Amino acid sequence: MKTTMGQLLINESLPPELRDYRRKLDKKSVKTLLRLVAERYPKNYNDIVGALMKIGADVATGYGKEASLNLDSLKIGQKAQRLRREIDIGVQQMIARGVDDKEIIRYVGRHVQSLRDTNFDEQLKAKNAMASQVESGARGNKAQFAAVNVGDMLVMDHRDNVIPIPILHSYAEGLDPVEYWAGSYGARKGMVDLKFATPKGGFLGKQLALAAHRLVVTEHDCGTANGIPIEADDPDNVGALLARSYGDHSQNTVITPKIHKILKRHETVVVRSPLTCQAKGGVCARCVGVRERGKLPDIGDNVGIAAAQAISEPVSQSALSSKHTGGMVGAGPTAAGFDAINQLVQVPKTFKEGAAIATVDGVVNAVEKAPQGGTFVHVAGERHYVAPGMKVHVKKGDAIEAGDVLSEGLPNPSTIVRYKGIGAGRWHFMRHFRNTLKASKIVANRRNIELLSRGLINHVRIVDPDGPPDTLPDDIVEFNTITRGYTPRPGTQSFQPQRARGMYLEEPALHYSIGTKVTPNVVRDLKQYGVKQVKAHSDVPSFAPEMVRAMETLAYAPDWMVQLGGFHLKKRLLTSVHRAAGTREHQESFIPALARGVELGKAPAGAGKY
Repeated sequence: MKTTMGQLLINESLPPELRDYRRKLDKKSVKTLLRLVAERYPKNYNDIVGALMKIGADVATGYGKEASLNLDSLKIGQKAQRLRREIDIGVQQMIARGVDDKEIIRYVGRHVQSLRDTNFDEQLKAKNAMASQVESGARGNKAQFAAVNVGDMLVMDHRDNVIPIPILHSYAEGLDPVEYWAGSYGARKGMVDLKFATPKGGFLGKQLALAAHRLVVTEHDCGTANGIPIEADDPDNVGALLARSYGDHSQNTVITPKIHKILKRHETVVVRSPLTCQAKGGVCARCVGVRERGKLPDIGDNVGIAAAQAISEPVSQSALSSKHTGGMVGAGPTAAGFDAINQLVQVPKTFKEGAAIATVDGVVNAVEKAPQGGTFVHVAGERHYVAPGMKVHVKKGDAIEAGDVLSEGLPNPSTIVRYKGIGAGRWHFMRHFRNTLKASKIVANRRNIELLSRGLINHVRIVDPDGPPDTLPDDIVEFNTITRGYTPRPGTQSFQPQRARGMYLEEPALHYSIGTKVTPNVVRDLKQYGVKQVKAHSDVPSFAPEMVRAMETLAYAPDWMVQLGGFHLKKRLLTSVHRAAGTREHQESFIPALARGVELGKAPAGAGKY
């Protein structure tokens, strides 16, 4: 066997089954290796990682000169230099023709990534020490590396406007005066973002934690047969439990990496999820699935806060990253990415770069250009506006349901919740939030987003004077408060999904919640995933789904002390007094116990109970 001394040292510190003397330890493979160590050897994780760190420290001390930088590390490669020269010539020709600034930006923007990749690959082959550091994940990225020996290319100002002056010299070569002037905008943007992103990121993290903090594991198994349909090849399925039987794998089987490979022969699978959990309070361990410790969570584990922190930390860090990239275009997540993510949880009335969403059921009558720019999509006589630059996803004759997305853009989750219901709204939010994170180059586990989705989308507005007890018309109450112990209304019957069309669910089915209207799309999903009977009622429910912004998720809690963890406390306290709201010290929320400060942190009375 031919290998290197480094491979021998590293593999000697690993358990036998994880040894691989041909493995290339770049950033991705290091993460994979550490994940395998955590999954298979959780008790020995600290010792194994400690041994690997010691190898790194010893080598850095004894052989650090091998990775030291020199003047050759700052030189641009021949291929990258030729490509950069071609870009420069193209820009000069466009300027001579009097081309619009936006065209110059688009032209340079098309070449940014290819130049960075060419430079990185060329320097890696030349054994550039800085390129090796980037590949290993030790520090830096391709954009920062390119700034040292190629150039920033395009930068943004503090308002995220791209400056039409390409920077085609590296800092090692020295910038032209005009390039230096353009680059100063990016440098200032980095400092401004640092000051503003720190409080914004922290505030978002606090809101997510408050929204999800009552998602505590209160029982082992809620007993539900419902789940969410998801792509079978989704890597985040690992750790979830099957909600249906697939071949030799029965319902409630934990999806391991091995089982995940077998399930890939299916297009989609139905897995248990916090979105469909029927626990009387909090969530159950089986719907949450295997967590970071390699097993189902224990009773009392606050998986909601853990999920919120796991998501908010990289989101906050992404907003801070412009300090290191200096406003470079294409350098990674910027304030725009943070703003898009924040918008999804704050659901403002004016949704920036929002997609058009159908407000009625019907057929697309026409798709026509709008006189002010953009497109009008007519559905059942109702006109929907698609902003300029947004591609329309539907055509004349398509059957549309209220809540369907009609165009490109970021869908407003509150609109989808209003028309499709709490359950479907949670499912759609999970997918759109995940896609937005991916577009911002932020990695988050889907099952953490499911917990967050359940915490954020959990409110309805009372529309009937004879609604749930202790409510009045126009009250906003928590959905879980209504569904906990919910009994179907008189007149409810069991139907095959097709016969329940146009009625309203009285029991959850698949990922659809109580009160959801049974539309053709709902019928299709229920039949596709084996739901043979549903309980439904012909009358409209006494409540309508409504998504409130993250700041107000605790404002409508039935417990007045839980509301103290939120905002606008004076208003909430006055409302609680008028309604004679009560409180319980022992519940899913830690806030009442924290406020009293007597029994917080004490072990529950019985093992396995909450």
